Amino acid sequence: MKIRNLFFNTLVCASLIGCTVGDDPKSNLPSGAESFLNKHFSDVNISTVESDDDSDVEVTLENKIRIRFDRRGTWEEINTKRNGMSESLKKLLPNQINNYVSKNYPGRVIRKVERKKYGYEVTLNKPDPVILKFTKGGAHIPEDEFAQ
Repeated sequence: MKIRNLFFNTLVCASLIGCTVGDDPKSNLPSGAESFLNKHFSDVNISTVESDDDSDVEVTLENKIRIRFDRRGTWEEINTKRNGMSESLKKLLPNQINNYVSKNYPGRVIRKVERKKYGYEVTLNKPDPVILKFTKGGAHIPEDEFAQ
């Protein structure tokens, strides 16, 4: 009886070690998220992968960039912290958004983008961060016209 328990415990421990030591963080992501990371951040390692109760997955990269994905792997939020958006990430947005920011906020960079029901919320870098709202097509929504 003791030998069977010892064998069972050894087997369980070995299987747990095998599952956790060799796990690639990307293997726990929805396929869309994995594809996104491979396309835009193939040279950056993942620091953490966290899931919440809504099945959203938040990935933090070694360069401190955070990306939140929905359960299908579609990005919902990209937060580059102090870094600006790379050219490949800017291409995820309608051209009108990038043109609006370049024209109206020269020298500022997009540091955070969040998908919303109405379109996009874009945060420009500090000092004095600016939050802009855009439709799905990329048209700017003036602050006084916005009603969520």
